[in-house]
Amino acid sequence: MENSEQYQRFIAWQCRLRKKSVRELDGRPTAGMSAGLYSISGGDEQSRLNFLIVRKDSGPRTDEFRHIVRKTPDSREWVKNGLRVLAELHYHETDQFDHRLTALFSLDSAVADALLAAGRCHLKFAESSVDYGFDFDVESLQEDHEFFQATYWHNRMFNPTLPGQVRVLSFTPRFDDQST
Repeated sequence: MENSEQYQRFIAWQCRLRKKSVRELDGRPTAGMSAGLYSISGGDEQSRLNFLIVRKDSGPRTDEFRHIVRKTPDSREWVKNGLRVLAELHYHETDQFDHRLTALFSLDSAVADALLAAGRCHLKFAESSVDYGFDFDVESLQEDHEFFQATYWHNRMFNPTLPGQVRVLSFTPRFDDQST
């Protein structure tokens, strides 16, 4: 199977995990929604990170999330309404998700600094008997980037203490020279 086909299976699996999370676990991430972070050259796991899969046209959903957060100071309402939106149809059409993953970091994150300095990494996702591993190019997103906004507002709904200033990194899969 080609790496791009394997990656599409990975995105479909991520959608299934996330549907389960919002419907059965009150939005708590499952093990497979985070990844072990490795150097491209191998070695031991350096860190574990949570990732977001982002819809290709994320603007309308981001607007919904922003509205949910801004309409009330009650963060319990944010979670309730955010879960409702995500449980409806958000993860049903797996082909509507971009191939890039995103992750949110504090401004002073040493892990984010190391990822940006390396420019690429290997991520391993696993839950139960399913596992996937891919190499990724890593870059920082500007605050006005659609995926930065999608990542920020999604995380903000579930984390009322999220600082206003954060970094969002984009992880683009490398299909040319990777192993699964």
